[in-house]
Amino acid sequence: MDSRPREVESPSEAGDGAAAKIEVEVTKPRNDKRGYRRVVLPNALECLLISDPDTDKAAASMNVSVGYFCDPDGLEGLAHFLEHMLFYASEKYPIEDSYSKYIAEHGGSTNAYTTSEHTNFYFDVNNDCLDDALDRFAQFFIKPLMSPDATLREIKAVDSENQKNLLSDPWRMSQLQKHLCSNNHPYHKFSTGNWNTLEVKPKEKGLDTRLELINFYDSHYSANLMQLVVYGKESLDNIQTLVESKFCDIKNVGRKQFSFPGHPCSSKDLQILVKAVPIKQGHTLRVLWPITPNIRHYKEGPCRYVSHLIGHEGEGSLFYILKKLGWAMSLESGERDWSYEFSFFSVVIQLTDVGHEHMEDVVGLLFRYITLLQTSGTPKWIFDELLAICETGFNYRDKSPPMNYVANISSNMQIFPPEDWLIASSVPSKFSPDAIQRVLNELTPDNVRIFWESKSFEGQTNLTEPWYGTSYCVEAVPPSTMQKWVEKAPNEDLHLPKPNIFIPTDLSLKKVEEKTSFPCMLRKTPFSRLWYKPDTLFFTPKVYIKMDFHCPLSHSSPESSVLTGVFTRLLMDYLNDYAYDAEVAGLYYAVVPNDTGFQVTMVGYNDKMTTLLETVIGKIADFEVKVDRFSVIKETMAKGYENCKFQQPYQQAMYYCRLILEEQTWPHYPGYATGIKARYQPRLKRLFLPVPWDEELAALSNLEASDLVNFLPHMLAKTFIECYFAGNIEPSEARSVVQRIEGTLFNSSISVCKSLAPSQHLTKRVVKLERGLKYYYPAMCLNHQDEKNSSLLQYIQIHQDDLKQNVLLQLLALVAKQPAFHQLRSVEQLGYIALLRQRNDSGVRGLQFIIQSTAKDPFNIDARVEAFLKMFEVTLHQMPDAEFKSNVNALIDMKLEKYKNIREESAFFWGEISEGTLKFDRKEAEVAALRELKKEELIEFFDNHVKVGAPEKKILSIQVYGCLHSSDYEKILHDAPPPHWHGITDIFSFRRSRPLYGSFKGGAGQMKL
Repeated sequence: MDSRPREVESPSEAGDGAAAKIEVEVTKPRNDKRGYRRVVLPNALECLLISDPDTDKAAASMNVSVGYFCDPDGLEGLAHFLEHMLFYASEKYPIEDSYSKYIAEHGGSTNAYTTSEHTNFYFDVNNDCLDDALDRFAQFFIKPLMSPDATLREIKAVDSENQKNLLSDPWRMSQLQKHLCSNNHPYHKFSTGNWNTLEVKPKEKGLDTRLELINFYDSHYSANLMQLVVYGKESLDNIQTLVESKFCDIKNVGRKQFSFPGHPCSSKDLQILVKAVPIKQGHTLRVLWPITPNIRHYKEGPCRYVSHLIGHEGEGSLFYILKKLGWAMSLESGERDWSYEFSFFSVVIQLTDVGHEHMEDVVGLLFRYITLLQTSGTPKWIFDELLAICETGFNYRDKSPPMNYVANISSNMQIFPPEDWLIASSVPSKFSPDAIQRVLNELTPDNVRIFWESKSFEGQTNLTEPWYGTSYCVEAVPPSTMQKWVEKAPNEDLHLPKPNIFIPTDLSLKKVEEKTSFPCMLRKTPFSRLWYKPDTLFFTPKVYIKMDFHCPLSHSSPESSVLTGVFTRLLMDYLNDYAYDAEVAGLYYAVVPNDTGFQVTMVGYNDKMTTLLETVIGKIADFEVKVDRFSVIKETMAKGYENCKFQQPYQQAMYYCRLILEEQTWPHYPGYATGIKARYQPRLKRLFLPVPWDEELAALSNLEASDLVNFLPHMLAKTFIECYFAGNIEPSEARSVVQRIEGTLFNSSISVCKSLAPSQHLTKRVVKLERGLKYYYPAMCLNHQDEKNSSLLQYIQIHQDDLKQNVLLQLLALVAKQPAFHQLRSVEQLGYIALLRQRNDSGVRGLQFIIQSTAKDPFNIDARVEAFLKMFEVTLHQMPDAEFKSNVNALIDMKLEKYKNIREESAFFWGEISEGTLKFDRKEAEVAALRELKKEELIEFFDNHVKVGAPEKKILSIQVYGCLHSSDYEKILHDAPPPHWHGITDIFSFRRSRPLYGSFKGGAGQMKL
């Protein structure tokens, strides 16, 4: 099979002269008031212009139809490396990093990514800076500079990025699947690149990587292979004028669209069982089939229909049966790694220990369910349900940040016709039983690839994947073997799902009597407090609910913390059979432990929200501990704790920092996401651990179901509920719901909940560091035998919530962020992760540097941070008045930015409520303070609190050492500390010895202690 890149005709609709305005009606959501225009420039650059008079941010994205499939043989990672290099400099803007610096100083951010067949660059910026930002951005594609020095430095950055991923199971298993494909197909390639592929091997062949990079750019980056989206406040005519003036000089070299025909899998790559050894504890079963790509039939959406059924979690589904048998903890299905030429359908099952022993039965049940689907026909009512859900989701889609929006659309432009650039494949509108049946008929034993991951395979493998070092072995599984698995699998009642009762039917908007800008307290009793905020901005039929259950006994010991975690996971587990349909229909919920007890969150359509919420509360009220499910949850949590040691070093540093600073908290178990079903994860993942993970693991190992039975009534016996209801809900309805909740939990004959005494309300208090000292905590990485990276977190504690100090800190962080990144990452190449950001621990604020590195040990990285601060001191003192004013205005614009959706708005207001600060007008007050700020005040703030040797400076240096720096760890343990350094040897002794900041969270009256 020859799968070398072939070229196909790339359509061009603009000739010489002005841009061609192509009249196309782009399908857009019902509530979308933005203007759209498709334009093709004379150089054949295809553009979509978006005018949004209400936007606070402008944004742009350029998609280039070139990805790592185009990497030359022997130069793995070249396309990804080029993505990095284009950020450095250009002929028009030759000062290194000037693009990123401009964007950062004008309220924006930048990013890019490389996939198999495209590379996407995108940014956002304050509205009035779009002209200059676009001018700099366009130079990426006109005349970039790639100096020899920058080239060598950025190869190190790519290598550091790869080092970060070497112990990541998702990266390792993805590459293993690619490795076990035809080496004649580009899917087989290693996409990231490293020092060896971009520096060592090319030199051995007599190649100059920089020249190869320039040649690749010149031959592949052609205007007719690019798709541009620009989003701004201006009219479409003005945006078009801007785009024509900035992007018309991009060369069109006439490169035809790349095509990669054929499928990555030949017959030898099918009917295989691959046993692989992961890094983390757990058993994962991945069953894959090569299929006809859904993109060829995206209007019919056959894969969406099939994955909806195979991935269903309600009664009669495959997962429901596997869970009932105690064999599975989760199941996901759907299309993955797709292009127009090939695709895979994937079913991923997280197995329990017992399920691992029954792998053949699990696969047998999977094929039995597929057979059921193949022989049951394709009921139209299921398609109609999906269509209703998808149409509602599209028409009432939340407004997203412009940067995310443009990046998504520009990548769609490479794939879909113009009228579908917004809707893409999100709404399958044509019912085609034949298309659905074709996909089902491809999910056969003849066509299967099974990847089975478990630590239990250590010592049983004979092969090693070359890029990540994953150990594995391969066995043949002919269809006859698969048939035996199907026959011997238990005879369970698998059937199609029932109709979904949670599909919203009432999408009307409630009448808002009083258009308030801030939440108000609607109701207060000894049992609960209700905050309410109507939707006055978004006008969507959605609601957002937060309920914090304050239970002092929930985190009074490691055992109680663990039991609280088990309780919330069991609650989610019990709800799943019934409430899974709610998530499918766009009504999301989560129950997770938090600092003071546990939290219930709901967000989505308001129509059926009350039904779901009252079901959740009912489950809490008459909670029953099921021994079989307790055992599964216990096993899941134990693996979660054991896997803490495999967190990246920077995450471990963040964990130690929180452990040192927070007085006495038992936050939630690490397996929990920070949002609803991990949908809204932050870019840097925090490790949420209360006490040393081994203490909680030890507590968990000794707990039985009876312990939870005994604990739960005690935990709930003292409870106070903090409630926040926002969105499309009337105040009377919010009051009524909370009143019924109180009745169920506190006032019924079987109620176990009692009110909380004022003295029992929990507070959040933070350790106060000492002026003039640098506290340091060195630790070996928990997985130091294999982890090469080390990490430094240097935290500078400054003040407790104060209006003037807040804006000074925020302005300083804005001004210093990009110079820190440029110096520590781009120039010194300390590591791929090198950033400066603000930190806020329950109102105690400061700055933190986070750097992960193989190049230097944490002690030396700490010294480089100090060197940067000395360099930055000069920059700050010499800052021109105009630059200071520009930064102040940028920060003001950022603060005045409107919320995009109910989640964003609620996150801010809930933060004020949960911390006890209640400064709902915080942004407006801070803007007023910024308008009065003087440059001398910023310099004084830096000189007093941040600069090297500052009189008020308080530092905590967390140093996590990987295996490359183990000798440096031994040295710092045994050497005398430098002057004014104070080592922390026992976190808890240190914590007990330090004074604490007061808490804003002072019980029912919200008084500061």
